[in-house]
Amino acid sequence: MLSRVALVSCRSYERGQVEQAIRRGMDYFGGAGALVKTGDKILLKPNMLAASSPEKAVTTHPEILRAVAVLLQEAGAVLSYGDSPGIGSPRRAS
Repeated sequence: MLSRVALVSCRSYERGQVEQAIRRGMDYFGGAGALVKTGDKILLKPNMLAASSPEKAVTTHPEILRAVAVLLQEAGAVLSYGDSPGIGSPRRAS
């Protein structure tokens, strides 16, 4: 089976632009509701490699994580968050 990928341009990490871009990406697959159902339990892994500012792009940008979480919750998913950083502790990397 082939994997499907959506590539969507987003020119900034401004909250509204990021959410709109993530929504457009999910729309290629029929929207968040086509990807998850109400009550689905989803673990979001933010890729917290190390304590670093979002501008250094070492980890997933917080606005990307937030936008994905918002859209999945709108679709009824129950979210958990987890990661194991490559350097240091989870508390320090967040």
